[in-house]
Amino acid sequence: VTCALFASPSSSRAVHTADADGVVVAWDVRTRRMVGAPTRAHGASSGVLSMRSVARGVATQGRDGSVKFWALPGDGDGGDGEAVAAALGTEDVDARVSAGASRSFCRLASDGGEYVACAGAADGSIVVMRASDGKIVCVAPAVGGGDGDKDEDAKVGMATCVAFVPSRKTTPMVFAGYEDGSVILWALDIIDGGNPASTGLARVMWRARAHAETVLCASADASGTGAMSGGADGAAVRYAFDVDDDTHGVAVRIVRTHAPYANVVSSAMKQPGVSAVAIRADDKIVACGCWDGKVRVFEYKAKSKGRLLAVLKYHEDVVTDVAFAPDGSVLVSAARDGLVCLW
Repeated sequence: VTCALFASPSSSRAVHTADADGVVVAWDVRTRRMVGAPTRAHGASSGVLSMRSVARGVATQGRDGSVKFWALPGDGDGGDGEAVAAALGTEDVDARVSAGASRSFCRLASDGGEYVACAGAADGSIVVMRASDGKIVCVAPAVGGGDGDKDEDAKVGMATCVAFVPSRKTTPMVFAGYEDGSVILWALDIIDGGNPASTGLARVMWRARAHAETVLCASADASGTGAMSGGADGAAVRYAFDVDDDTHGVAVRIVRTHAPYANVVSSAMKQPGVSAVAIRADDKIVACGCWDGKVRVFEYKAKSKGRLLAVLKYHEDVVTDVAFAPDGSVLVSAARDGLVCLW
């Protein structure tokens, strides 16, 4: 199982899961039973890399570079009736394909509404697309052009993860991780409308090398005041975004680093790694899915001590995704062992 998603932002009744064969399944959280028939969202050779909620539907991303936008059945009120019926693959589904829009293993990000973002090319760029028609409205260019000692000169490599930062007082932003362990906060210049050929250009607001190895996952909190990243070095890093109400600028600081967990020994993986992170909607706790099959839950608040609250053990292989229900009552984890767990 590659990913999990609570598709409705207002209902915790149904969760969707997807696998490496390209199949999406909807589950009723209360009964633990499958809802409707499985949907072949992407080809078996591609599989589903990620799923994200968008306006009036769901976006699925395949490893072949395709992004599909699906309209979920229901009246859009997020009620239990809609949640139970929200299985992909019915006659009501409207799928639009943006072939080649997504590359590498960088998972698709969504602002939950009109826009999605993903790695644009092997050079390290990021593209922001409009979910309604797949049009590219902004590009974050590749960063760095050499191998200099200065951070601003060094090339960061491919974009490996990206997350939208909810912003009310500032320009729209995305938080991205890169191949060399760097993280960058981008300010987006979205050109939506007017000349269909015009595309906005994002600018760097903050940059640091926060991980010793590749950044694998990133997530911003619901308040837009912080984020988390996880890396192949086994570390999870907590960031705080301080917004200046007068200038609308953003200052970024690293609050703490949860050190790599040690003594990881298994037949499949002897190296630690954090492959998925999810911050609960109340910004109190964060869940980290790890290569050793465990889910580690930490305090998230910036003023907390960041204590390890729980280590959830059930999976026997790499945890590929974690997601909290909208009401925070349930945490779902997916893993390469083919299991989906509700906590």
